[in-house]
Order: sequence, then C-alpha cells, then structure tokens
Amino acid sequence: MEKRKKIKKVLLIFPPVTFSRESPKQIMPPLGIGYLAAVLRDDYEVCILDAALEGYNQERPERKGFLTYGLSTAQIEARIRGAAPDAVGVSCLYSSQFPQTLAVTEAAKRVDPDIVTVIGGTHPSFLPEECLRHPSIDFIVRGEGETVLPRLFAALNAGTDYSAFPGIAFRDAGGMRINSFSEPAADVDKLPFPERAAFPLEKYFRINLPMGLVYRRAPVINMITSRGCIYNCAFCSSCRFWGNRFRPRSVDSVLAEMEYLKRTLGVREIKFFDDNLTCDPRRAKAIFRGMIERGFDFTWNTPNGIDLRTLDEEMIVLMKQSGCYELTLAIESGDESVRKTIINKPLDSETIIRATRLIQRHGIDTYGFFIIGFPGETRRQIGQTFRFIETLRLDRISLFIANPLPGTRLSEICRELGYPAPSGADQCLDYFHACFETKEFSRRYLEKARRDFYWKYNLSLLLRNPFKFFRKYSIFLCVRPLLLWEMLWKKLIAPSVRNADNKS
Repeated sequence: MEKRKKIKKVLLIFPPVTFSRESPKQIMPPLGIGYLAAVLRDDYEVCILDAALEGYNQERPERKGFLTYGLSTAQIEARIRGAAPDAVGVSCLYSSQFPQTLAVTEAAKRVDPDIVTVIGGTHPSFLPEECLRHPSIDFIVRGEGETVLPRLFAALNAGTDYSAFPGIAFRDAGGMRINSFSEPAADVDKLPFPERAAFPLEKYFRINLPMGLVYRRAPVINMITSRGCIYNCAFCSSCRFWGNRFRPRSVDSVLAEMEYLKRTLGVREIKFFDDNLTCDPRRAKAIFRGMIERGFDFTWNTPNGIDLRTLDEEMIVLMKQSGCYELTLAIESGDESVRKTIINKPLDSETIIRATRLIQRHGIDTYGFFIIGFPGETRRQIGQTFRFIETLRLDRISLFIANPLPGTRLSEICRELGYPAPSGADQCLDYFHACFETKEFSRRYLEKARRDFYWKYNLSLLLRNPFKFFRKYSIFLCVRPLLLWEMLWKKLIAPSVRNADNKS
C-alpha cells in the first residue's frame, strides 16, 4: 500500500447545492456527515463545514435552468487551508451536486496534495468509475459509511492492506478497484446520534426553511428512526443504497434522541426523514405513545412519505395526539396498472382512498407525491393521475417528471430502450424537466402538463378552504413574503415566459 501521512484531523464537508430554478431553497443539518462525525470523534479531531449553509445567500447561475447556492470554491479552499486537515470527506447526495463535490476535492488538493480525499453518497456509490476519473478523488465510500470510513482511516494510518474492504472504490496500479457495497449496519442502535453539536444550529434555525418548507413551530430539526426500504420502486435508488430491508432503531433509542432534541436543543418540531416510518406498525405506535407519555409536545410531519398500507384508525389517532399535522402520501401514480407494472409499487387504489379518507377525517393534512412520464406510460394514464388527484382532494401535491437517476431500475429501463440516461457524472438532473420522450409524449407536453396541473391544483386550495390555505402558507404570507413571490416567479411565471419565447 502507498505510504501516506497519518490522519489525525478530518474535515467533513457538505458542498454547495445545485438546484433547478423551479425548486425552492431548503436547508437542514445534513444527517449523513452528522453520523460520520459521531463515529469518528473518539479517534480523530473532526470538523464540519456545511458550505450550503454558510453561503446560503450566495446564489450564482449554473447551466441553463439551474442555480447554485453556497460558499464559492475560493471560500471553501480558504476554509480547508485554515482547518489544515489530513483528510477531507465530501458528501454527494445528488447527481446535480457532483460538480460542486469535485470542486471541493480539487480545492483540498490545491491546499495540500497529501490530503486524503473521500467522497460518498448515492451518486458516487452508483457511478464510481466516472467519479474516479478525476485525480483529486482518492477514495469513494459505497453505501453506508459509518463502518467503512473509520476502518479505511485506520488501515491508512497503520499502512495495512485495504484493497479488499467492502464499500470502497479507488485507483491502484492496475487501474480502478471497485469493491462491492458496504454491508448495511445490522444493529442501527449501536450507531451514535448524529453529532449535531458540531453544526452551527442557530444558523439553520434562523433561516428556518426545512425540507418541504411547511412547518408549524420553530425550531425544527430532522431525524431518522430507521434505515432501508422493503420495496423496489423503479424510480428510487434508496432500496439499493440502504439495503432492501427495514432496519429499525429501538423505541427506547428513538425516544432518547427525542429527549435530547427537546431538553438540550429546545427543538419544537421534527421532520422524520425515514423512507418508511411506519413499516413496522407496532413499533411506530409504540414511538407515538412514548412521545405522548413523555410530554414532548412536538409538532411533526413526514417529508419523505409513509406506507399507506400500514395505517389504521389506532395509528392515525396516535399520530394526531403525538403532534402530527401532515402526512406525505407517496402515491406516485393515479393509474393502478402504472403503479404495479411500471413503478413496481404494490399499492392499490382502494387502499389509497381508504387511508386518505381516514387521515383527513382525523384532521391531519395530506401532501401527495406523484410522478408522470414513465417509459411505457400513456397520455391517458397521465390524465388518470390528474383525475385521481382531484378525487382524493389532497391539501397539496408535488408533481414530478420521471427521472432515470443512477442506481435505479428506471435508468436500466431507459438504457434498454435507448433513451438517454445519466452517463456523465457532472450531469444536472431534476424532476421538472423531461430527460427523454416516447411515442406517447414529448418533453414539451410533459413539462407543460406538469406545470399547469401543479399550479392549478395547489392554488385551488385557496378557493376550497381559504382558512387552511392561509394557515399552511402563513410563513410565506406573513414572515417571508418575498420568498413567496420568488417561488411564484421561478415556478410559474418564468417557465411560462420561457415557453412562450420558445414557441415564438
């Protein structure tokens, strides 16, 4: 193994964020590097830099239709120089974020070529060869990093062989070595809580724009109570990244973290980031009972969605009593055949309607996720999705265009059909612009259909229930009115102007 200097100080960096002009900016503590800091802190001096947070008000145009916010590369390089780390770890959650991740590793190498650079996240995990073509990247962690990264650093310090370690990719004399994904942690209770004390939490609390934007009380924090998903939805890479099984934390562990959030950090609202919070209904109910019995008095919601098949009357009552005010329903399509044969989501329409009505009856808001534009989907089925949404009378929706992200079955399907799929590691991808078209629909049709229905439906809440509309969006109307107008311009007016220009 190549001889390197000892690693004593580690700097973990969340890079600037590249996002569609049609997306709202959101900011919360990145849990991934929070967990890594927690497992490294006993053996290394660990620092965290959230470049997106520190440069939140610094926006710059990227390629067409995209913006980047966060510290500039020069500012990040200065931070690295000031920290003088022996290793820099960089998170790369999204394909659109890879150019920023790469810029960070290049900055680190300019500061000191001997700094060990490691990147991780979904994009490099599924596209390691493309990422390793860049010499500023020394290692990639594939999958969960809490076990892999400490083991890799220990091997580098000891000068021992790491070449066969699962969960890493790197260059060697023979070219590239791409090892299998890391084995997911079997007992997630053994993992420490995220090292939230290493983050400047007051800055997140002051900006106060959490995932999903809607909240009831501040300060707001994110947490996860489980890892993994038992489903294999075609558009999602989560089941492959985290493992295709549900790995829950114990009820006691979850409640202990909540106790810390409440008593030590003064948190008043929680965003559950689980892929499937209620996968084990008995456990979920026990968590909600514990929240009630301990008097946490949180408000909470689920930005990532829940499994509608797990909901019953008892569950909904406990959710409401423990502070739930909104549930995200990951319905995906209003056409049952699309859900079953294209998306591979085992969810029937009757279950969706039953669970939605149950949630609504108990006064919990409903937020629906839907996707259109899958290969094999017809215009009639897209229309069926729109009609189904109107039938459900959800409080708000997000409507996306199918995107063949790395690591998904959808990307494999697109390659098989000859449609463009992610091939360049620096490709920007989002859910508002079509990546391909079929004999059933064009890109222009998809983008116009999505935008028109999205705004027509979400703004119709003002007519259907003005009180609920003003209560839900009071943060924008009263606290951040300029943000509301910025969102309206980016998501409704500007795209319409660009389309008119294109037609002319």
